[in-house]
Amino acid sequence: MRPSFPAGAARTTMPTGRARGKQDQARPCYFRPKQPPSVKAILVKIITRKQLYILATLLLLLLVWHVGQRLVILLPSRQVSVSPADFGVPFEELWLDAPAGGGTRPGPVHLWWLPAPKPTAPAVLYLHGNESTLSTDINLILSLWQAGFAVMAIDYRGYGESALRLPSETSVYIDARLAWLRFLQLTGKASRRLLYGHSMGSAVAIDLAGHAQHLDGLIMDGAFTSAADVGRAMTADWLPLSRLLRQEFLSAEKIDDLKVPQLFIHCTADEVIPVELGLKLYGLSTAPKQQLLIEGGDHDHCYQAAPERWRQAVRRMGGLS
Repeated sequence: MRPSFPAGAARTTMPTGRARGKQDQARPCYFRPKQPPSVKAILVKIITRKQLYILATLLLLLLVWHVGQRLVILLPSRQVSVSPADFGVPFEELWLDAPAGGGTRPGPVHLWWLPAPKPTAPAVLYLHGNESTLSTDINLILSLWQAGFAVMAIDYRGYGESALRLPSETSVYIDARLAWLRFLQLTGKASRRLLYGHSMGSAVAIDLAGHAQHLDGLIMDGAFTSAADVGRAMTADWLPLSRLLRQEFLSAEKIDDLKVPQLFIHCTADEVIPVELGLKLYGLSTAPKQQLLIEGGDHDHCYQAAPERWRQAVRRMGGLS
């Protein structure tokens, strides 16, 4: 039975199969098949990825080089064994809070203070070299005290009992300057105030001497002109280390600006710092200066190769003879 429609109502008819096919063909297609990437797009993607790999590799190598030279040149050491108390020498342990600098995080710095029997005795701030600590250099520190000086000695961050940090040229300079300020507080009545730097510590002392107030003299033991010169002496003269190193210790560029009296000590058989570098640095100095060349000896114990000559030379710097 066919359905009936109210009068006046519009009738709608369903399209036949053929009509529906025509309507579907008339509708626009919004889902086209994905076109394969062009050769140009593939090449750009490959090159971009390759460039990123190269950049990441270069950054990693740069980081390794930067960290590596700090480790090799500064050679931080954690050797802790003896103290002045083990030799019956009165001393005081001090601590300073050092700020960040040169890529080294802030942290405490450890010092020894060995007062002289008389507060008017000359005083010296001792700065050790790389791969050294207060403990490893205790005999030299005690020799200075026995020569008549009040002695302050410092372990930079990364060394001894100071904060476990990766040191840098900048951070050891910062630590030395902090130590000098504390040194001045403790030596108000001292007749003279000196710096004594051994090996890398000589470069630290030279830098500090350019900033230190109330400095009366500078003693350099096993000094050198620059870290690059030492590196070339150990490897090959043709290496462009001056351009590659960021831990430079440019003592040769600083020594001419210093006018305080100076004493240069070097052993002729120094196996670490060639005596020629010490002689060159001595020649660049225009200040009142003395030179103590000791036949034979070695780098770490030069003062023991001619103990009486060494004692007389440092005492003259302190006004004791």
